[in-house]
Amino acid sequence: MTQFSRHFTPIFLLGLTLSFVPILFHIILYILPVATHLPVSDVDTTTTTEWLGFTQQLKFTYIFYLALPFVCTLGWNLLVFDEIRSGFLITTVFYRSIRSYWLNRLSISFLSGFLIVTFPLLTDLLASFTFLPLLQPDWMVNQLLALPKLTYFHMLFYTHPIYLILLYILMGGILGGLCAMLSAGAALFFTRRLVIISLPLAICLFFAILATLFSQLFFDPATIVIAFSPNYLPPIQYPLIVTLLTVWVIYISGIARIKKIVS
Repeated sequence: MTQFSRHFTPIFLLGLTLSFVPILFHIILYILPVATHLPVSDVDTTTTTEWLGFTQQLKFTYIFYLALPFVCTLGWNLLVFDEIRSGFLITTVFYRSIRSYWLNRLSISFLSGFLIVTFPLLTDLLASFTFLPLLQPDWMVNQLLALPKLTYFHMLFYTHPIYLILLYILMGGILGGLCAMLSAGAALFFTRRLVIISLPLAICLFFAILATLFSQLFFDPATIVIAFSPNYLPPIQYPLIVTLLTVWVIYISGIARIKKIVS
């Protein structure tokens, strides 16, 4: 664990720092000024409505979520790439099973991507709670912020908004973890670090194009985890199925590839 921390904390901190950039801009350039000049009678600006996922300051939201597939690969998923280059992978699987090794590396990769997404979103939520009024969203005043086709479980916005926000933070973290796992899997097949880091972003962009051209058949992974999505949402079971299939493919193909590498 000491060796892991020594070699991979800097790259993880880089990914975490980059993910915090749009959050800090959102807090400094929007939340703080709004909180300073907010009229007492204003019921339209609340903790919930100004959190990153629901805010109408979309430039901060889009920068964070569209960069998510790239930033999340700047983490512990690169451990696999380094172990292949150094030959440490062969030594490791000699003392433990391939399945155990790969499951461990995928778990670490997922945790890395998950934390890179959830920490900034929780920080933005904390800033909203600290500086903005803690008011329940009103159905009449805020009715355009949570629509059935743009927000999963949209009625929670008006009854238990904190549950909905935490759900979307969890969804963002899962996407971040999935991107990190994809990058870890790519390290078994590609020798260039840039390809390994950018592959999840390229895949997300590819699906974004398909979702634009064939909206009934495809969805954009990066936008469905935005609480106020810019695109119509597919039924929630579709992303769940795709997520499970992706994890299964990464796991199975990774085991097969490691067997080839060590043989």
